[in-house]
Amino acid sequence: MITLALSVLRRARTRQAEVLLATTTLALFTFYYVARADLVGSRGLDPSGVWLVVSAPARTPLMHFFASALLLGAVPVGIARYVCGFSPHELGLGVGDARAGLRWLAIGIPGAVLAGWIAAGSPAMGAVYPLDPTIVASPASFVPHALRSGLYFGAWEVLFRGVLLFGLRSVIGTGGANAGQTGLSVLAHFGRPMTETFAAIPAGFVFGWISLRTGSIWYVALIHWTVGTSMDWFILIGA
Repeated sequence: MITLALSVLRRARTRQAEVLLATTTLALFTFYYVARADLVGSRGLDPSGVWLVVSAPARTPLMHFFASALLLGAVPVGIARYVCGFSPHELGLGVGDARAGLRWLAIGIPGAVLAGWIAAGSPAMGAVYPLDPTIVASPASFVPHALRSGLYFGAWEVLFRGVLLFGLRSVIGTGGANAGQTGLSVLAHFGRPMTETFAAIPAGFVFGWISLRTGSIWYVALIHWTVGTSMDWFILIGA
């Protein structure tokens, strides 16, 4: 039994791209249809215009955030680490070039706040966010929500800019890996407002490029989180 397991493990390490892409596919499928705080629906051809739910029941926002940390973060990293043989450093999960990272934060954080303010003015975005409809525009309510949402944004970057980008670049090259993770991250936005999905195209390429330049995903994770949380705040205060 042990011999068989070792044989399977050795074979998996020669097919890293297939393992990482299969893991990503299953993780996104499970999260999209089973663990979301909102519903996936279809109106079909029913002339009455009734929407039919085609996913599992909506989960609580807390479950949504923790499920994302598990399905998009912990599980893919575990498989990349123990099945494919990548170290956390090789997946961009270390500090990387801190000096370069801080420079990007100095540029990216103000830009992220501006992007959040612009996005908050979209009725489509306001119809979807914040994902937790119970929060209000007060620090006591908003700060815990912002901290919980960090699980989601962190796990998102771990999967796309970490496991996929850093994991695939040795197999298909840097450009191919950046294009691949961007394409998959855009597809993972389907069902969200069109403006958000469209913005994920340039954001995916830029976030991937910054991650590669700094050797770490955490700087873009903080920028991405700032976009989302600032947008939620501006929606709540009606800015």
